[in-house]
Amino acid sequence: AYLAQEMGRPVNVFTAPNYKAYASETQRGVYDIVVTPPHFARLAQREAGYIPLAMYTRELRGMVVVARDSPIQSLAALKGRRIATPNQLALVTMMGRQLLRDNGLAAEGSVSVLDVASHNNAVLAVQNGEAEAAITSSTALEQMPAELRNSVRVIAQTPRVPHVMYLAHPRLGQSIKRIKAALLNFPQAAEGRVFLHDAGFEGIRTIDEADLKSMDPYLKELKRLLETMQP
Repeated sequence: AYLAQEMGRPVNVFTAPNYKAYASETQRGVYDIVVTPPHFARLAQREAGYIPLAMYTRELRGMVVVARDSPIQSLAALKGRRIATPNQLALVTMMGRQLLRDNGLAAEGSVSVLDVASHNNAVLAVQNGEAEAAITSSTALEQMPAELRNSVRVIAQTPRVPHVMYLAHPRLGQSIKRIKAALLNFPQAAEGRVFLHDAGFEGIRTIDEADLKSMDPYLKELKRLLETMQP
């Protein structure tokens, strides 16, 4: 609604049924603007020519959580346990799995990883006893209902990385500068202040090349997973 008002034209929101379809449609330039995780943003920039616009100022951080009354206090104690994760293509899942590898849980059979498709499902799996731990993000955890959020506690965290980014397809031409200006002014608008507060994204800033380059270590794995996933 804000962009429609600023640009003086309708703005419609679309998505795809899954990550693979979303990535494919982005690579084909289906979307004029993408609101996307940073590793998908880097892929869209490098391989589909999308132009970076803006990103949330809050950084993304993965968390490993266990049930609040669980005896587990460290990553080492997860050996032989079940760990629920969001979709395997989610950046938080990739970072979380790297954290496990860095802590000696990389060998086959060290842990059992359950892909349960979403952050909510991952934490619910812990709450319901279907997994001893879950990987989620700090932002997602804060956005969950209090009863679910308070049912778990954090035992480890990943390093921080850039959060969700906005990019535009080059075909938008001269409109790109206006769209970028509107996005950067969103925190000053009344609806922008409410949205950023309620969603926990803090603010919006321009995207630096360093932000995008920080995603390069994840691109090879992202592309491999996209190629091997079923449609």
